Amino acid sequence: MSIRSIIVILTACISLAGCCTNNSNSSNDIPAIVCSIDAPANVKLAAKEVRRYVYLRTGELLDISCSARGPSIVLRTVAGLGPQEYRLKTEGGSLAISGGSDVALLYGAYAFAEKLGIRFYLHGDVVPDEKIRFSLPVLDETRRPLFTLRGVNPWGSHPFGFDAWSTDDYKAIFTQLAKMRMNFLGIHCYPEGHPYAEPTVWHGLTGDFDPQGHVKSSYPSRYYNTLITTAWGGYLPKKTSDYSFGGSLLFERDDWAPPVMAGCCPIPVTPEECNDVFNRTALQFRDAFSFARKLGVKTCIGTEVPLILPNALARRTNDVRAVYEGTFRRIMASHPLDYYWLWTPEGWTWGGNKPQEYSNTVHDVKIAVEALLSSGAPFKLAACGWVLGPQHDRAAFDADLPKDIPMSAISRDLGATAVDPAFGHISGREKWAIPWLESDGRNGLATVQLEAGRMRRDAVDALAYGCTGLMGLHWRTEILSPNVSALAQAGWDQSFFAKGNEKLPRSLPCGDFYADWAKANFGRDEIGRVFAAIDGRVPQVTDGDCPSGRLTADSTPWSVVVSNFAFVAEMEKERCNVSGAGNLDRFDYWLNTFKYHRSLAQLRCALVRPDAAELMQLYSDSYRYLLSTVNSPGGLAMVVNMESHPGWGPLIAGKVSKPWPKGFQGRARLIVPAVRSVVDSGESLVVKIIALDEKPFTSVVILVRSLGKGKWRKIQATHTARAVWSATIPGSVDDFEYQVVAESATGAKLIWPSTAPELNQTVVVGVWNDKDSCDMR
Repeated sequence: MSIRSIIVILTACISLAGCCTNNSNSSNDIPAIVCSIDAPANVKLAAKEVRRYVYLRTGELLDISCSARGPSIVLRTVAGLGPQEYRLKTEGGSLAISGGSDVALLYGAYAFAEKLGIRFYLHGDVVPDEKIRFSLPVLDETRRPLFTLRGVNPWGSHPFGFDAWSTDDYKAIFTQLAKMRMNFLGIHCYPEGHPYAEPTVWHGLTGDFDPQGHVKSSYPSRYYNTLITTAWGGYLPKKTSDYSFGGSLLFERDDWAPPVMAGCCPIPVTPEECNDVFNRTALQFRDAFSFARKLGVKTCIGTEVPLILPNALARRTNDVRAVYEGTFRRIMASHPLDYYWLWTPEGWTWGGNKPQEYSNTVHDVKIAVEALLSSGAPFKLAACGWVLGPQHDRAAFDADLPKDIPMSAISRDLGATAVDPAFGHISGREKWAIPWLESDGRNGLATVQLEAGRMRRDAVDALAYGCTGLMGLHWRTEILSPNVSALAQAGWDQSFFAKGNEKLPRSLPCGDFYADWAKANFGRDEIGRVFAAIDGRVPQVTDGDCPSGRLTADSTPWSVVVSNFAFVAEMEKERCNVSGAGNLDRFDYWLNTFKYHRSLAQLRCALVRPDAAELMQLYSDSYRYLLSTVNSPGGLAMVVNMESHPGWGPLIAGKVSKPWPKGFQGRARLIVPAVRSVVDSGESLVVKIIALDEKPFTSVVILVRSLGKGKWRKIQATHTARAVWSATIPGSVDDFEYQVVAESATGAKLIWPSTAPELNQTVVVGVWNDKDSCDMR
């Protein structure tokens, strides 16, 4: 560890301990947060998180003290609880938040925040607008998870999903997973032949990389970018500067791509470029996965078996065992990892009994096991697939797989099929069920998919089959907030389900869930009825088997189809009942999302007898509604889909005589695509800002101060390109809050978040050191 790192950590600890003599709260009924000075880093983080969320809900900035001096919130690890078990108990005017480990205690802190009305999602926190008076709740509850591992399985391969994620996106996701008391993120990696390898996993020999894992020999690989043609989905290359309706303003470069692909789009060509993409990806994972480990989140990457050797590598060797060993050793040198995923053939989904294919797969897994033992890798192997096993017997793989390798599978038919009952026929090993939070077909990734009831059903089935893991497959984040939240909750509590012998529907009732969700997001639980009524029944508005579907003509008259969208009008009527800047902002996101969804259906009806003026107006409306909802990489991907998929914008454009307008015509707004709320001590926070308006913004600044106190400091953002700006908040040991203020040439003055300055974006600074790791087993 460097001298600078030691100084930063000591300063952070002094800052945390300094409140032992800071009695700024004069009122006797305002407790301190008690945390030992020698507590593990995640216990200290828990103390800071309790302080953050009490401050956001009440305006009170509690002291963090080394000892109790009256009513207190006491944080402690105790031996009597399990490694992921926490307890919230009020006694004698104080509240004890206890955990069987430092991570379990952190879970308890986030559970306490939820008692205050906070809700957590993949895209960020939801803090109710209205402040409440602080009082210690009377609690007595102990919770342990129903599944050892709970988390997500994000996918890529086209505009949606992790293809577009940066290091900050990953860190933001890992933070939110911990807040939702989830602890796993696993990624599938396509090998060469689809048509290019993805850079998540590098394959090669032990001598092909240096001690830091930097490869010296590789091959072309790529994540999705806007300059490439894709085989799956049929996306066409298109520069973002050619986007219409102001969509071009959202992107700083023509080749929208993750940072690891910068300068190497559409695909790397030279040996140096090929190496750079793999090395940047490994550095990204080193930073992000190290951060995940501090929060107790396990990581998993892997590719398919039997292993497909890249052409460049196959010309050098056919020794699969040596390649596995080289792959594992390079991961060891490059970044932390908990599991390496071996994905069985997709053909098992629908293929018949093919003995040779099956035996080849089993043989390949055995070779991987040998290579793992030889390499001394600290991570484990895990098996996954589009199905649990071959068609002739879904549980057959269990007999040929070492028992220390977990078995997992995504649900069939894009999640429409329930969790495979074959899980119940497997014993003596870890089993992970992976239902789909959304599907890349049917309605498609560019539309609305509400499936909270199905998440509940899948979680109930997974528990009944004895599964030890529950993960959700997804691409996008914000638009899936109900689905992800329902799955996360069902990983801990299934009291919504009354056990019986009746045959379960595909989706379980979820009115209670949506009432709570709407209360937190909009301040009105009544609005939850709109969502509960369409959960699992959102009208399909696209056609075709591809990630986003296609806007093909629908011969059903719009006068008939429109009745399917009565929920949009019902939602719109509720707007006048919503108050508070944050509530309105979140409500408008969903109202405009629903209007966008409805307008796509109307477009399809209009395509039967196309009228150029009508199509122009309907497509313009769709685009405008979409731009009013873009807040995240998944939202940006939906814009890319409008422009680059031949079954979307290009299809409509072919029936309109006039070119699409280039200028932005919507409501001016500020967008922060990656919202970080926890950083490491001394870590600088780079805030990317999209300032969207019909004319350029003249000024974008960040106002920042210590959490709840002190003067605001101004940080001038730098204009990157188009509507994109960037500002860096220097590394700190103190928790802080900030707001973004922008002024447009039109005279508009905008602020982000919409609740500022009453509720600003808050950031808690962790006090981990290089040797910190969770003690969760």
